[in-house]
Amino acid sequence: MRTNVWIYQAVVCAVLTILDTGFCRRRHHSLQKYEKTENHMLVCADCPQSPLERNGRSQEHCARKCKKVKKNFNCRAFNFHRHNRKCHLLPFDRFTHGVQKQANVNFTLYEKKDYIRECIVGTKDNYRGRRSWTKSNITCQAWSDNNINEHTFYPDRYPTQDLRENFCRNPNNDPGGPWCYTTDPNVRAEECGIPQCSEEVCMTCNGEDYRGKMDHTESGKECQRWDSPRPHKHRFQPKKYRHKDLKDNYCRNPDNRLRPWCYTMDPKTPWEYCNITVCDSHSSEDTDVNVTTSCVQGKGTDYRGTMNVTPEGVTCQRWDSQLPHNHSFLPQNFKCKDLRENYCRNPDGAEYPWCFTTDPNQRIAKCTHIPRCDAEATQKIECYEDNGEMYRGTLSITRSGIPCADWSLHINSGDSHSTESHVGLEENYCRNPDRDKHGPWCYTTPNNRLAWDYCKMKHCESATVAPQTNTLTRPKISCFVHINTRIVGGHQVRGTDGSWVVSIQREGVHLCGGSLIREDWVLTDQQCFTSCVPDLKDYNVQVGLRHLNESSSHPRLRISHLICGPEGSNLVMLKLEDPAPVSEGASTIHLPVKECHIPEGTNCTMYGWGETKNTGYDEALNALTMPMVNNDLCSQIKGDAGESRICAGGKRGEGVCDKDNGGPLVCQEHERKVIIGVSIQRTKCASSQPALFVNVAFYSEWIYKVFKLYPSLERN
Repeated sequence: MRTNVWIYQAVVCAVLTILDTGFCRRRHHSLQKYEKTENHMLVCADCPQSPLERNGRSQEHCARKCKKVKKNFNCRAFNFHRHNRKCHLLPFDRFTHGVQKQANVNFTLYEKKDYIRECIVGTKDNYRGRRSWTKSNITCQAWSDNNINEHTFYPDRYPTQDLRENFCRNPNNDPGGPWCYTTDPNVRAEECGIPQCSEEVCMTCNGEDYRGKMDHTESGKECQRWDSPRPHKHRFQPKKYRHKDLKDNYCRNPDNRLRPWCYTMDPKTPWEYCNITVCDSHSSEDTDVNVTTSCVQGKGTDYRGTMNVTPEGVTCQRWDSQLPHNHSFLPQNFKCKDLRENYCRNPDGAEYPWCFTTDPNQRIAKCTHIPRCDAEATQKIECYEDNGEMYRGTLSITRSGIPCADWSLHINSGDSHSTESHVGLEENYCRNPDRDKHGPWCYTTPNNRLAWDYCKMKHCESATVAPQTNTLTRPKISCFVHINTRIVGGHQVRGTDGSWVVSIQREGVHLCGGSLIREDWVLTDQQCFTSCVPDLKDYNVQVGLRHLNESSSHPRLRISHLICGPEGSNLVMLKLEDPAPVSEGASTIHLPVKECHIPEGTNCTMYGWGETKNTGYDEALNALTMPMVNNDLCSQIKGDAGESRICAGGKRGEGVCDKDNGGPLVCQEHERKVIIGVSIQRTKCASSQPALFVNVAFYSEWIYKVFKLYPSLERN
């Protein structure tokens, strides 16, 4: 007969489930009101009542038994024995005098949340906490006492209301929430001011660290337990997401949404946000102790550096932009995530900082080329001797953090990317097959914005410098053999003179000068740009200008590539998307011979739009004749002049000034002109000290290498 009853009940449940009455579902939701603690139990040796042991079958079955209030036994928690499936119903809670919480691998503790939290949901009579004073700080009168303020709410008349001692309760379901009779004869009763659970613990940022006990959504729906698949199956299992504190059915934000949320007990509403109070701004301010700018700590949620390209060299999409990829990570919604510009960030707790890309075919890329802090702290930067031609280490990353590409992709490929020597070209290790004097380098991954780059290495301190026995006796090479910033105290350029000088502009405003060394290449100063991987769409180049007010009538040329020079060079080369229109007044300037020399006292000319100090023509291209200075004297004055630097000028009131950066120093022999230097501002305007320039001849091999590895379209 018992079997037939169970079959009958199963059939009824199936029918009721189809009718969506919720009757049978509620049988599985008895644990909603309990807080769970694995491997623990409550014990009390001195409590007046002992636990009741019952056969349980399951935790849900124990919860249903605990819910049934028996005379003189109010079940507040239960210990569930996982092996023999027995329930130990407890008439006490963790705050009862003499109760201890003990570790025990055989038990799981379930406590009624109403007894262990000091907040309320709504105004119902579910508060079972231990507050015993009113919002005016008046001590409550015991419910069993009638001496000061008479009443009829005796504990034995309302056994389900838990009218213990003088704790705040709400036996009449008053809209104002829990209250009590007071010990003040002039104040009969008063509300206790128990906070709502949505206010008890406030949230900072987007509530990722919220650990409060709110278990209802903003529309009042009860939250589903995170350890339950009913009524909604989901992936957020507490054991798998231990660090997210997915405890019971409390609101949490395990996946970095706008604010804490939960699955709901409504089968028709999968999830909703919870209404959690936001902390005052001063209480949510961080000390930024975990912020990193050059490396990634943990998952990189506190990374605040400026890396804005992917490991493949693709520029990141701005966080405040919806093009080319639409997304919900808007800076105003994630104020604590520092979603500035297009920098790599980790707003959703992913494994590593990432960004949306500007490639329509690639939505997201991880910024794995940002080093880890622990690796950065312990990693010894490799070094190379001489020019690094004999380096055979296994370093395979560029100085900008981009992984190296395999050499086999370029050896014998038949294109201009082929290397000159195959010796030691293993896998994707940094090498120097072309004897580049600036050290080992490598190709980068295909379709990279940087075709190649130098490696993150330094010159070995112990390396012996090759003897320079022939340096003094070697004849100095002429810079003209192969030829078949505003200016203070200068004169305005006329005719075709200076037609190779370009204006580099950011958002339409002149920033620096530069030199057109080929129709599609510009040489300038690295300081004109925010980094070696700036957002190039903000920049453009104009050629053929004689005055900056002519800017509107000249085409703006876009930049397709920016290649930073060797370490310490201060140079960059800009690859233009289209060749400069030489028919519109632009021309190119010749490059000097490798390691050539201009004699001291030779008069050369500096060009630029820099500050004139009322000595020239504002916003006009000016030129100034400057004598070359002996390099030894230049080093004594500047301190950083060597083979890679040259000096010129030195007459007070004439020299380089603001916005002259990147402008050319040009020397002339008969009708032949070559660019000898690139202006790098190091001193105050037009001082009596010589101006410092990058020695272009020292870096001529690098310039031609860039030409070779970034061929023009017409040369492909």
